[in-house]
Amino acid sequence: MAITSIDGIVAAAAAGRQYKTTWTKQVHPTYAPYTAGRWYDTSQLFGLPTAETFAGTALTAVQCVGPGTPSVCPGCMQTGGTVEPTYNKYLASIEANSYAASNIAFGWLMLVDLLMYYPGINMNSNLMQVLVNNVSLPRYTDGHGVQMYLVANGTTGATASNIHPYGFDYTSNLGTGGRVIPGTVALSASSLPAQIVHSGVAVSNVGPFLPLEASDDGVQSVQTFQLTAATGTSVTATLVLCRPIAQIPIATYLVPSGRDFIFSMPSFPRIYDGAYLNFLFLAGGATAASNDLYAVLDFVWG
Repeated sequence: MAITSIDGIVAAAAAGRQYKTTWTKQVHPTYAPYTAGRWYDTSQLFGLPTAETFAGTALTAVQCVGPGTPSVCPGCMQTGGTVEPTYNKYLASIEANSYAASNIAFGWLMLVDLLMYYPGINMNSNLMQVLVNNVSLPRYTDGHGVQMYLVANGTTGATASNIHPYGFDYTSNLGTGGRVIPGTVALSASSLPAQIVHSGVAVSNVGPFLPLEASDDGVQSVQTFQLTAATGTSVTATLVLCRPIAQIPIATYLVPSGRDFIFSMPSFPRIYDGAYLNFLFLAGGATAASNDLYAVLDFVWG
């Protein structure tokens, strides 16, 4: 069953098939300020929901399964419980804001469904690291629209490094293996925990997602990972596969932003049972420690 009209939305709301969830995260009180033009994975920050740790065996794929299935990841938002196969659930709206004396001078929140991750990637090695795929993508199983990002688990070293263009091997949404990242992707030296290490404003930085070969529009899995140089500090990173859902700007602190997905594009995005929703954050300016980010999300199903 799917909602295909405004009448369907009204009927679902009248029947109580709706849910409101709140999300709040705090810029890490130690690892800050955040740098303008860099992206950060808020799932690892303190707040509600609880901080994600990306636990698991190094280099071995872990599925992200959210509430109601049951959950195997601690940091997911509640969306109103399991409704399939009787109903389809949708995101109806988001409101976002920031409250802090030291404001967030513009920022951007991107809502993503975290699907799968590879923990324990060694950032102090230039050797090829072979990833283990003993599980596959949940929800978006064909990989259509699925994107990748690499997030630091600690402060990386100061040595400049790139992602090796021929040492990073992924399988596309069409099931084609041996795909490589096109061109040079540079990492930001001394990246902070929760920072997407390839994002920034320097030459060859990209963000929030890693580029794909021209004919690919998604990823099913990743087979190998390699850096061109060790970064100089023995920390790890996590390679995350996610499906972007929606985005909303934060214009300035104390001024809420709103986005309606009934009349706006992308219109009424589907939220699957087990979705592990969280936000990626683009810092629009130097973002001080302990800044608070807030959002309210409305779901409806029918």
